[in-house]
Amino acid sequence: MTAPAAQKPATRRTVPLPAAVGALSLRGIRASARDGDLVLAIGSPILFFLCFYTPLHRAFDAAGGRYAQYLAPVIVLQCGLFTAIVAAQVAGTDARSAARDRFLTLPIPRVAPAAARMVTAAFRVSVAAAVAVGIASVFGFRFHGKPLHIAAFFAAVIAVTVALSMLCDALGSSATNPENVAQGLMIPQLLLVMLSTGLVPAQGFPGWVQPFVRNQPISVLADAMRGWADGEPTRVGPAAAWIAGLLAVGVAVIVVAGRKEATR
Repeated sequence: MTAPAAQKPATRRTVPLPAAVGALSLRGIRASARDGDLVLAIGSPILFFLCFYTPLHRAFDAAGGRYAQYLAPVIVLQCGLFTAIVAAQVAGTDARSAARDRFLTLPIPRVAPAAARMVTAAFRVSVAAAVAVGIASVFGFRFHGKPLHIAAFFAAVIAVTVALSMLCDALGSSATNPENVAQGLMIPQLLLVMLSTGLVPAQGFPGWVQPFVRNQPISVLADAMRGWADGEPTRVGPAAAWIAGLLAVGVAVIVVAGRKEATR
């Protein structure tokens, strides 16, 4: 009687990248809703807008301006900065809970977990940006540009948020205490917002600091977004350069961090 042929071991197939990123992104979005991150994404732009608009709008409006129109872009950008800081906490939490180690044993591309965290960050900032524009609209903000300008307005903040989230993700993944990292990141983001043309024009600052105020990334991006909202694009080249540079650095940092983690 012929012996049965030996069965070949089952081939372990790698889950395609889009499917893996989609599943992990849904996990991240559910975790954001469960842990309260989405509540912060909704509440923080309302708080930020009111905190800046209430004390500053009278002087600005008295000079013939519309402060809600001027202020809205930097509030949207601040939502992006805050989302990036949350990304550091999320990455650190995954690392400490051994979720990252479990991901490394799954038949998914190595880049899938990090890519999913970036998709989740993009989702959070999209929600926050929509809320920020909504609260600003209550006080007079309006889009006067073409649909392409409106798309550029939102695309800019999503791209910047993803770039900064990659940097913060790598930092949070390697930190022993991601909460301390997140708290430390609050200081530079507040300084960048306060020392920018997002709140008041550069002429409102002392002369010695005006060059920095005009050319730092938050100012450049806020000016470009303000132009897109008004239908009169301005500083588009410098804004695109900052976005491209931040994305390039973010990709490089997260790739290096991912390779280091995979070989540890």
